[in-house]
Amino acid sequence: MKRTTGKPRLGFFKYSCCAGCEFQTIFFQKAVVETLESFDITYCRMVTSTGTPEGPFDVALIEGTITEAWQADELKKIRQRSRLLFAIGSCAVNGGIPAIKSASTEHEVEKRVYTDLSSIHSIRPRAIETYVSVDGYIKGCPPGERDLHEALTSVLMGRRPVFLEYSVCIECKLEGHICVLVAHNEPCMGPVTNAGCGALCPASQRACYSCWGPMRQANALALAKKFEAMGISPDDIVRKFTQFGADTIQYRKVAEHYEA
Repeated sequence: MKRTTGKPRLGFFKYSCCAGCEFQTIFFQKAVVETLESFDITYCRMVTSTGTPEGPFDVALIEGTITEAWQADELKKIRQRSRLLFAIGSCAVNGGIPAIKSASTEHEVEKRVYTDLSSIHSIRPRAIETYVSVDGYIKGCPPGERDLHEALTSVLMGRRPVFLEYSVCIECKLEGHICVLVAHNEPCMGPVTNAGCGALCPASQRACYSCWGPMRQANALALAKKFEAMGISPDDIVRKFTQFGADTIQYRKVAEHYEA
């Protein structure tokens, strides 16, 4: 991947989410000033009211779940105008919290909230890769500093980003943390959750709740059966696997197994 001349042009776009990824990127990264100074931020609503979403962009960061048709249409246009496109945060990567409602039909969910559906045009919540090709996934809720820095520096250096593709359990081992699943009988999602958070919750002797979403080839059903043997109810098991990434293949299998 070759860089364009001058500073790479960066666009940051938000769909259905809390905007925490954008806030995290701007305010809470140790290397944020040094990294972002290397980019020409041409579109980012939280930074400036000026700028245009028309592009072109060397890199586009997309946060949020796609929950309306216009969002999908706009996302496709951004993809066409962007040399590289990264999904940032659990909502964009896995569907995140908004995807919880994907366990029910869209019409049923709408009726729970609204009495008049004539102006409601929502669609089933989806991660952005449902609609466009993605060059990298900056996971987390909010995203981790390590992966965000890796994505942006890879653009500057003209190389492919290297993201972590192992479980939170590996991070626990590397840091020497006691396993809360084995030692404390806590329903920890670490064995099936993608690393990147530094095992933040297990480091405080709390069970991981999978805000990073499933790792590749996660054996989610095996962990769910472990939870069942621990005495956790099927409803609570489904909730654990649908809090984040409800629409992912790995976690959807668990929900389908216990809701059948």
